[in-house]
Amino acid sequence: MNQSEHESSWSDYVDVTVVQFATHTAYLDPRTGTGYLVTPDPELDIPSPDEPFVGGLSLHTADWRRALSHLEEDDWQLLYDDEGKVERAGRTIDGRAVVCLFGSPTAAQPSIETLRRALIALDLAAAVDPTTRHSDDDQPPAES
Repeated sequence: MNQSEHESSWSDYVDVTVVQFATHTAYLDPRTGTGYLVTPDPELDIPSPDEPFVGGLSLHTADWRRALSHLEEDDWQLLYDDEGKVERAGRTIDGRAVVCLFGSPTAAQPSIETLRRALIALDLAAAVDPTTRHSDDDQPPAES
């Protein structure tokens, strides 16, 4: 075995960026352009007050829109599957939905191994339950 098989290098590490919004949390790997957005527990949503000033949005819906707007400003977008549905990464250990994001990678065409390490790091950072990873049985978040 050569030295590269025994020792890790700086390129083996994944630096996950965490962006906390009011009720959503984004986990991003800018190097590979992969990311997750963890949605809040729907039972904890606060309905919109009966005031026209607020705009009729619940807390989670308003935060969903703000999170996506902020992420889009930084060139991150939701990832959609072939059927036009938001791609899901699974559910967190406590049951919250996790959806996939993508952006422009800062590294030149990441290798499959680099992408694999990034997804493992994102799964760990976002506390994705491995039994739900990329499953089709969980419901996508509301896109209000």
